[in-house]
Amino acid sequence: MKRLLIIIDGMDDEPIPELGNMAPASYASMPSLSFMRSHGEVNSQQTIPDGYAASTEIALMTILGFTVGSDFDSRSWFEALGGGLEVTDSDLCLRCNLITHCNSIIESHCGHYPDTDESHTIIKKLNEHFGEDDFTFHSFGNFRNLLIVRNCWAKISASPPHRLLDQSVDRLLIRANDLTLEERLNRCITESRTILRKHIANGIAIWAPGRAISFPNNIKGSVVAGVNVVKGIGRSVGMSVIDVPGATGDEFTDYSAKLNATLQALKKDDFVLLHIEATDEASHERAPFKKVRILETIDQLVLSPLLTKRTGVLQITVQGDHATSSLSGKHLSSPVTVINYTKNE
Repeated sequence: MKRLLIIIDGMDDEPIPELGNMAPASYASMPSLSFMRSHGEVNSQQTIPDGYAASTEIALMTILGFTVGSDFDSRSWFEALGGGLEVTDSDLCLRCNLITHCNSIIESHCGHYPDTDESHTIIKKLNEHFGEDDFTFHSFGNFRNLLIVRNCWAKISASPPHRLLDQSVDRLLIRANDLTLEERLNRCITESRTILRKHIANGIAIWAPGRAISFPNNIKGSVVAGVNVVKGIGRSVGMSVIDVPGATGDEFTDYSAKLNATLQALKKDDFVLLHIEATDEASHERAPFKKVRILETIDQLVLSPLLTKRTGVLQITVQGDHATSSLSGKHLSSPVTVINYTKNE
C-alpha cells in the first residue's frame, strides 16, 4: 500500500485565549481533516525524546524511525545538504536568518519575509564585507540562509531568533570556545545592522551550528518541501527530493503545486513525505489567527482535493512534527496528534 505522510509543521498548539481557549487546529474550519478524523484513527506521538530541545530535525528523525544522540547538532548541515551545498566533515555550518529590528528591539525573526532578489542582494553585501575563502554566506532566496566556516572545530552557543522577539538585539550575540571566531561572528552580527540599515531585513542572526553526520540510507521515497532542512533530512536517509517552483516555506507557498508534485511522486514511489512549514512560522510570529487561516487554506487546497482525486488505495497520515506555541512563539515538547486515514479508491 502506498503511504503519504503529511507533516504540518507546528500544527499542535496551546489553548489560545483569543480563540476561546481553543488551539488553532480545533478552532479552524477543516472539514477534510475532520472527515479523516471521523473515518480513521486518531493517536498521539511523542516526537521529542526526553532531554532534547523541541526542533524540526529531532522530531522528523524520530518520526522516520531514527535515534540521534543527545549531542546532535546538525540542523544547519541538513539545510546545506537540502540546498545542494558541498560540506566536508571539518566545516561548521551556521544558520543566518535575516531579521528586522527597530530601536534595538527584535521585531521579526524572518525579516518580514524578503523576496528572492532582496535576499540575494543582502547576502552579496555580507560576503563583500565579511566573506573570505574560509568564511562564506550562502543565499537561498528567502530569510533562511547559511554561513559556512571551513576547517573549523569550534563549539558555538547561540539563541534562535524566533525565541527573542521583542527583546534586545544584543541577545543575538554568540559565544564560542574559540575567541577569535566569536569576535568574528559577533562583528558580522553587529556591523550588519549598519550595512543593511536601508533594508527592511536590517540585521542577521547567526545560530544553529551543525556538522556533517551519517545515517543509514534505507528509506525509499520522495520528499516534497519548501524548506531546506526537510529536504536535507530526506537526502540524508536516502530519499529523493522534488523541487517545486513556488514552494517557499511560508504562507505564500504554492500549495496546489506541492500537492500536484506529491501526487506525481505517488505514481512511482510507495512513500512520500509532504512537509508544510507556514503554520510553524505563524506561531513564531505569535499570530494565532494567521495560523488558523493557514490551516484552513491547507485543508481547502491540499486535504480536500487529496480526498477527491483518484489515487488508488492510499494510507494518509496527517500530523505535526512538534507543537509550537502561538503564545510564546516557542517549540513545545508535548505529544502531537496523529491522524491516520486509509483512502480506498
